[in-house]
Amino acid sequence: MIFRRSRLDRLERALRHENRPLAPILREVIMLGGEAHSAALRTWALHELQGYENSDVPIPGYRRIVAPLMMDFVTRMSQFTGHQVSFFDLPDFAREDLGDEVRLGQAVHQIESLIASHRTGAVSMSVPMAASLAEEMSRASGRHVVRLYWSVHVSALEGVLDQVRTRLVQLVAELKAAMPRGQQDPTPDQVAQVIQNLPGININAGDNASISVNVPVAVAHQGGTASANVTGPGWAAQRMPLLWTVLVALAAATVVTAWITWP
Repeated sequence: MIFRRSRLDRLERALRHENRPLAPILREVIMLGGEAHSAALRTWALHELQGYENSDVPIPGYRRIVAPLMMDFVTRMSQFTGHQVSFFDLPDFAREDLGDEVRLGQAVHQIESLIASHRTGAVSMSVPMAASLAEEMSRASGRHVVRLYWSVHVSALEGVLDQVRTRLVQLVAELKAAMPRGQQDPTPDQVAQVIQNLPGININAGDNASISVNVPVAVAHQGGTASANVTGPGWAAQRMPLLWTVLVALAAATVVTAWITWP
């Protein structure tokens, strides 16, 4: 007699290996969501695999981390790197919208790669419209701002992946608890019920089920740098139209002034 290990058992076994990459595990979740006819489960796992960039799905709370906003700049006498940006360094129109919250829209394998490439230290993550903001800050302060970025410690990135892994463990545990002894695969109703009752999960999918979490992650800033881009529908989509308008207006005003004063 050949014993068939259920997909849920395979998923549980994979999660017991803490160092195993998340991508293969999430693919198993997509298959589980297909067998259970759960669009919500498939949607969440797919977004974790592919990222939330260029998506209408909001970035979950556990992917929102706190990190200092930094800048590199030069003056006539000196050059400075890794200077923390204060509230008063920012232009008036950006003070409310641009702060220390970073919304990670990258796929899990990209986050894992960032961690692997810089085990200790910080990852420099670019700010949306950083070049235009740096130009405006340079114009206002008399110093030349070369670069504007968030300095994200790798421990914060590890915390995001840990939150994803914890949700997967919760999913398996709750499904096993909902299934009678001897049942191998969860029914669609059992999956729907478990997803609905998991605390903090709330991303709307095709079947109006939910999947998401809000868990803050603390950041401890230390030395060392790497780099990555932060894009997606979070801060950029919600805040950038206003900043674009202001920056374009400032640029237009500069051009008009230069034309008027041209000898």
